[in-house]
Amino acid sequence: MSATTLTPAQDRRPDGGLPARSAVVRWAWRLLLREWRQQLLLVCLVAFTVAAAVCGLAAAHAYPASAAGTFGSAQQRVRLDGADPQQIRAQVAAARTKLGRAEVIGHRAVPIPGSVRSLDVRAQDPHGRYGSPMLRLVSGRYPAAGTEIALTRSAADLFRIRPGAQVTLGGRLLSVVGLVENPQKLDDLFALAAPGSQVAARPATSAVVLADVSPEAFSAYRQADDGPKFVQERKDFDQAPITTFVFALATVVLLLVSLVAAAGFAVLAQRRLRQLGILASIGATTRHLRLVLLAHGALTGVCAVAAGMLAGVLAWLPLAPHMEDAAGHRIDRLALPWALLVLVALVAVLAPTAAAWWPARAVARIPAARALSARPPRPVPARQSVWAALVLLTAGLGCLAAAHRSNGLLISLGIVAFVLGLLLLSPLFVRVMAATAVRMPFTARLAMRGLGRYQARSGAALAAITLAIGIPVAVSVLAAASEVSAERGNLAASQLLIRIGSQEPVIPRLSAAELVRVRGAVDEYADALGTTATPLAMAYATDAPQSRRGDVDTGAGQPVVEVGRKTGPHTWRSSALYVATPETARHFGFDLATAAPDTDVLTPLRTRLELLGTTRRDLVARTRHIQGSAYTSVPDAFLTPAALHRLGWHTITVGWFVQAPHDLTAAQLTAARDLAAANGLVTQARDRQDGLATLRWASVAGGAVLALGVLAMTVGTIRGEAADELRTLTATGATTTIRRSLTAATAGFLALAGVLLGTAGAYAILLVAYADDRSPLTRVPYIPLALTLLGLPVAAAATAWLAAGREPGSMTRHLLE
Repeated sequence: MSATTLTPAQDRRPDGGLPARSAVVRWAWRLLLREWRQQLLLVCLVAFTVAAAVCGLAAAHAYPASAAGTFGSAQQRVRLDGADPQQIRAQVAAARTKLGRAEVIGHRAVPIPGSVRSLDVRAQDPHGRYGSPMLRLVSGRYPAAGTEIALTRSAADLFRIRPGAQVTLGGRLLSVVGLVENPQKLDDLFALAAPGSQVAARPATSAVVLADVSPEAFSAYRQADDGPKFVQERKDFDQAPITTFVFALATVVLLLVSLVAAAGFAVLAQRRLRQLGILASIGATTRHLRLVLLAHGALTGVCAVAAGMLAGVLAWLPLAPHMEDAAGHRIDRLALPWALLVLVALVAVLAPTAAAWWPARAVARIPAARALSARPPRPVPARQSVWAALVLLTAGLGCLAAAHRSNGLLISLGIVAFVLGLLLLSPLFVRVMAATAVRMPFTARLAMRGLGRYQARSGAALAAITLAIGIPVAVSVLAAASEVSAERGNLAASQLLIRIGSQEPVIPRLSAAELVRVRGAVDEYADALGTTATPLAMAYATDAPQSRRGDVDTGAGQPVVEVGRKTGPHTWRSSALYVATPETARHFGFDLATAAPDTDVLTPLRTRLELLGTTRRDLVARTRHIQGSAYTSVPDAFLTPAALHRLGWHTITVGWFVQAPHDLTAAQLTAARDLAAANGLVTQARDRQDGLATLRWASVAGGAVLALGVLAMTVGTIRGEAADELRTLTATGATTTIRRSLTAATAGFLALAGVLLGTAGAYAILLVAYADDRSPLTRVPYIPLALTLLGLPVAAAATAWLAAGREPGSMTRHLLE
């Protein structure tokens, strides 16, 4: 500053404006370096927001599965099924002729002892033209002979073998030479045989053809009548919902960065009063004073972006491997959405600069003498339009409803409008909070009135806290909905279904002695879990014909009655129908005594149902509605005893349902499979679910840290600007406890308002976005919500209590004056 003298006349000269502005920018930079401790919180807040944006966008970009797990590098996929291997070979030859250089993968399903699942044994070239992206060698080597095989890790765990051991598949002893996986579909359960060999010592029962031909050639093949086939094209795997989600997340992140920067610079401008007064006293103009804060905002944004981008990338690199199990595929840690990250960095620089403009405009108008005294101007009531806020909120919700979770532009516009509406209403909420402090204790009343006095600043902080909390709340709700949706869950983690035979509606007949032995083994297993096994029975008609399914003779089994609904002129979709007994009624929560004598089936389904598996046709079931389960494999259709007697059917024990008092461990599931394999049974446990708990808890923790940072910055400045009042309280005998209570009440009330608004706003957006089907939102993540609603205000108040209590600086000097 000594090298350049700023005068109004110099600033008006065309040749002197640039040196003066350069001097102001240099002075702002030096001031930032000199007072780095005071600016550290603001820089860390913006940097933390940028780092969270980098991790969030990278996770959202990497989480969805790609089509490579199904298509490899091909553009078309054809599945050929048939019971006759000759027919499949003819279809493969026709596909090679019409599709040119195609790759063929043979498949055969082999039963897994003790499990309802089957193992897909596939003959595939690991270095095939199109299928190589679907294979990755984990350990060992690829099979090279017909007596060798490689297993996925999950298959090896099911058979409890390791490379170098031997396994029996399809009645043939094979050597396990390695572990493999589908890197784009980690839950793919299969065994890899040598290319060109017979699958599991038998010809393949199906084949997949991968091709990359022109749309015209593939359309001609699709229309050709050369046997049944199921065709798919890679372009049908639409990635629009993924892009929409990432785009919406980027919009929310950019809004959060802007709000954090606005809250920070509304605070920072008051700390610059004395420096700006000094600058004005030596000749700086109003434009120079504004430039100080604008340059400070831009320099702060650059520093925060540099630190935040580096921290975000460094945090993502070790985080990515932990997401692979939840995502179900391998993640390339460097495949980041660079275009969106550059946009976030640009906005993170522009947001502090823009946020500094309005405080700079207000502070630059303060007279130099008043600025030198470091006394803040009298707070001006925040101006807000309730009608404008309501219009923005309504418009935002309308856009979200019209988007149907697929239109990225409408989703982004809806989120922006809704957040802007909350921003306009935030000062009003602060004013309402201050008005409710009449009957509160003195300390709480003083804290609430302090928030009301500085409501413009408190409103900006409240909006930032609201958005910082709303994001993890929305993530928690959506994660819980994804984990428990009926389409993705067959059983709960504490449930186990034990069946005699397979999932086919043909149950092997057991002698009385065999049934007693099997039931004793099941009861012993259930006793070890601390529960009981509920017997399950099905009905069968004595005139039902025996049948053959594929190459399995079912003559030793009993075809049972099922319930189904018609899906076509000659097709039905069937499901298991169990006999209603006192045990099943008590366990599954329905009242058997209330069923009318003419009721056939108790079920949660309300559609027209037919009884299948008998010689009678069009046997319509008379149903009564009961409460069912969201899980697809839990028994929910029961044949009444009256219908069983009226139709003259008999019952056969088909299995047991086990409801453990806790989630089943891996050792308990292994013991169940051993039990089933030893007694000719099969078990069905919970399918693999997306592990989103880490994402849910990380988002809650990140939102809480960011909200606490905004609170610390805002509360610290409000208490600093109220130093005169604090000195007066201290002089009149206010103890350390009172000063601590004052700061803790300010932080606690502001945090409580933020979490309530954030939770309400998140649920309002989700309820409107899922207006067509709100069933995914019925499962509430109580623990994360409780920790957010109760834990954050308590943590804010406790932190403020511990950090406060020190006597105001220079209090003695002020009293002597």
